[in-house]
Amino acid sequence: MFTFNRKKLFIILSLLISTAVIKNTSAGVMINNTRIIYDQKHKSANVTLTNVTNGHYAVQVWINGESDRSDEKSAFVATPSIFRLDPGQEQIVKILSLPASLPKDRETVFYFNAQEIPATNKADNNNKLVMAIRTRIKVFYRPSHLAIAPQKAAATLQWKTVDKEGKTWLQVTNPSPYYITFAEMALRNGKQKVDAHDPEMLPPLSTQSYPLNQKASSAEGSVDFSIINDYGGITHYSNTPIQK
Repeated sequence: MFTFNRKKLFIILSLLISTAVIKNTSAGVMINNTRIIYDQKHKSANVTLTNVTNGHYAVQVWINGESDRSDEKSAFVATPSIFRLDPGQEQIVKILSLPASLPKDRETVFYFNAQEIPATNKADNNNKLVMAIRTRIKVFYRPSHLAIAPQKAAATLQWKTVDKEGKTWLQVTNPSPYYITFAEMALRNGKQKVDAHDPEMLPPLSTQSYPLNQKASSAEGSVDFSIINDYGGITHYSNTPIQK
């Protein structure tokens, strides 16, 4: 018989030493999105968690910042914060905002966490190790009345090449109010195409540089890049000009 005790469950969740942070594709409890867009005008956002295994799970959810500190205050709350998922069962979690002073001219990023703990059978050995697995995805708080539509953000990016540390870097400025999450990025010059090394998310109203995997034969050319859109899909952009 599988049992959950709410008080014991909180103790397990808080004291469990071994917690793995993984991609949601490896977890027993799946999240229906790879990112969550919290649009201010909608006042809330929903996310669905599904148990895709034959096991029983306890799940705790919460929202925090990029630092992932347990004592960090969040501008959002997820409810219900703790629940049980039986095989094949779904749970809709609602994300609500708390009073907070967030920028009104740009997005702010937070993180939705879902920690799953498998139920233990009373007949099992009491010394059996139970591993808590945590899935973490981005939550983008999007204020109302931003300057441009999100679909136009990628077209505003400004590209340059920079030589430093013996390498060629792609420098990109994001004048838009949106976060840009790159899936890939490359400098193209004629037949030569040089990929950027592990391009990271670019915050709004900021500039970052990304090293190429090898030094480019020429700083001229264009940029091919792909970004992850609001729906978790990939949008490709080719032959984007480089500023001189």
